[in-house]
Amino acid sequence: MKKIIHITLLLVFALSVIPTKAQDKKMLEYWEDVDFNDTTLISSKTMSDKLIDFFFSFTDGDEQRFDSLSVAGLGVVLDKAKVNMRMYEYILEFALNGYSAMGRYRVTDYLLNYPQLAEGEITMEEGLRLDSITEPYQKVKVGALAPDYTGVTVDGKQYSLYSSQAKHVILVFWSTDCEYCHEYLVQIRKHLDLKSDFELVTFALADNQDEVTKTVKKMRLPGYHFYDDLRWDSKAFLDYHITSTPTVFVLDENKNIVCKPYDWHELKEWLKSYNISY
Repeated sequence: MKKIIHITLLLVFALSVIPTKAQDKKMLEYWEDVDFNDTTLISSKTMSDKLIDFFFSFTDGDEQRFDSLSVAGLGVVLDKAKVNMRMYEYILEFALNGYSAMGRYRVTDYLLNYPQLAEGEITMEEGLRLDSITEPYQKVKVGALAPDYTGVTVDGKQYSLYSSQAKHVILVFWSTDCEYCHEYLVQIRKHLDLKSDFELVTFALADNQDEVTKTVKKMRLPGYHFYDDLRWDSKAFLDYHITSTPTVFVLDENKNIVCKPYDWHELKEWLKSYNISY
């Protein structure tokens, strides 16, 4: 069983937004009428709708604030849910799926530490069930060794991720019909040194390989570009647990995941924090 780490408000401080007492009170009041020992609520429309309304109540256009308040809100609801581990497991999985689909990886990485559970607070069996829920996400969290990938690019080049000698590798999962994906990739091409500091590797969703080749050429993207007819069920998409595009990973020279930037702004902030020019 994975060692359980008790998460404190330090993470909320790190995200730069701390809920006010009024917000804390509102979060607690929202769940006053819910009996977390009632397992009939699990997977019910009533509970799923309530969770969605709760999580999206944090949306105000500020993405960093959204992440921070989401973390605080999850702490509240999971603390209440732990009276019944089946309910805790359901909410944890529901939130992981939802926030992963939105690309909110600071929130999903927070969830991977089983918030509000202290070591020794649950049984071995309960811990194993939690581990089975989080396993796909644990493999691609910040700090994990990225899954290897070997294949032939759309222009016939052989490539092996673990054999790469690049200082950093930037992996981009994207769709040819996604305008935001195109914008993100163009920002990467314009601002990053893709000849020495970074190596660009992309995995595309498209109708066919020719479409990927044409789109990559049109955007003048250097690097290594892959397409698989299996699309979402391709090895790369499954290994990296991709649920939405664009999804971006930054790897260091040892192929550890060091950043999962939601957008170009988050990537810039990471570059600044490591004094990497762009």
